[in-house]
Amino acid sequence: MHYTPEEIVALYKKYHTPRNVIKHMVKVAKYAKKLTKKLSKKGHKINKKLVEEAALLHDLVRVCDFRELSLKKLKQTVTSEDLKQWLHLREKYKTIGHVKAAAQILNKLGRRKLASLIKKHDFFEVDNLKTWEEKILYYADKRVDGYRMVSLKRRFKKGKKRNLRPGESLRKLQAIEKKVFKLEQEIKQALKAPTKPTANH
Repeated sequence: MHYTPEEIVALYKKYHTPRNVIKHMVKVAKYAKKLTKKLSKKGHKINKKLVEEAALLHDLVRVCDFRELSLKKLKQTVTSEDLKQWLHLREKYKTIGHVKAAAQILNKLGRRKLASLIKKHDFFEVDNLKTWEEKILYYADKRVDGYRMVSLKRRFKKGKKRNLRPGESLRKLQAIEKKVFKLEQEIKQALKAPTKPTANH
């Protein structure tokens, strides 16, 4: 069972997901879909629907982690209902952040596989990526800055402040960045590799 596009839009409305965040998720989904298609052609078994769904919902409650609620930066008309929901989400999930919050919401809706996949897009989860679904979602998200495709180098340069948690060392951050570049190489190699024979051959 997967969410229909209408059900995804209903979740955006329910949690008052800001427009710029939705644009980011749509861009990540497009890129993830492209990678999935290419890797599938190489013979890798990937749950395409699950990847797309996770990409379209991974930042559902991203507002939890905004450094500040800058209404100017949001570039949209903000209603009192938007503000009320955002303040509620920030208060409710301030100790766990947007990744675990989205996973918790989807778990409660009975979407365990989806929740588990979304949990893995956290920057610090790079060591725990096992499946192609997890690797694609994680990597696609890191390649999209806002709603623009950028190189990892550019994204990390810009994301230093955002990814550096209180008490975390810059060295640890750089170690993770190295692992993400390694993941990029793994994906590139998989795309260049000969097509895997299927059971029908």
